[in-house]
Amino acid sequence: MSGSQLTGWQRADHAILDRCRAALAAAWPEMLAELRVCVAQVALLEGRAIDGFTDFATHGALYINRARLGASPLGLPGPVRFAEALVHEGTHTRCNAAQLSNPFLTPAAGGADLVRTPLRSDPRPLAGLFQQAVVLARCTALYRRLLNTESTATAALTARHDRLSDGARQAIGTLRQHSATLTEHGLAVLGECDALLRPTAV
Repeated sequence: MSGSQLTGWQRADHAILDRCRAALAAAWPEMLAELRVCVAQVALLEGRAIDGFTDFATHGALYINRARLGASPLGLPGPVRFAEALVHEGTHTRCNAAQLSNPFLTPAAGGADLVRTPLRSDPRPLAGLFQQAVVLARCTALYRRLLNTESTATAALTARHDRLSDGARQAIGTLRQHSATLTEHGLAVLGECDALLRPTAV
């Protein structure tokens, strides 16, 4: 975590977290229920090096930069930004657990060429792209639901939704080109990602 370090929660941070939970409860209660089951701890980071991450060594812990509690320069409110961070990192946690008993990719995927991904500038393995696809599809679905429940910052929410949706479609398209490396479970999850991107999905 060079350039970032763990830091404690402050009273104002908890107030934003409460608003974040309220937004999730109104927009996507099923996701909030999943996070309550899968997430044991949310640790805050300070510093510019890391926006957020999860780690197998501390499974169930989400590490999120404190900056995500505040509004973005483009107008996204802090509770919305933190809700996205929870869904993003919580989805990695869910994927990490799910793939242990029922892998998404076949062993052949380990020998495949690295591919371009929406969230990283450097080429990544297919396993990384798969998780990005799930994360981006779920975050897109979050913003669609928020747009149905939030009455402010709708332009910023729409812009973020569209950017995440574009990334999700890019990731899914690349994975479809490598469908032979996906297991039956992986193909089913990819189909769920497709469904989340449909305008009628709520």
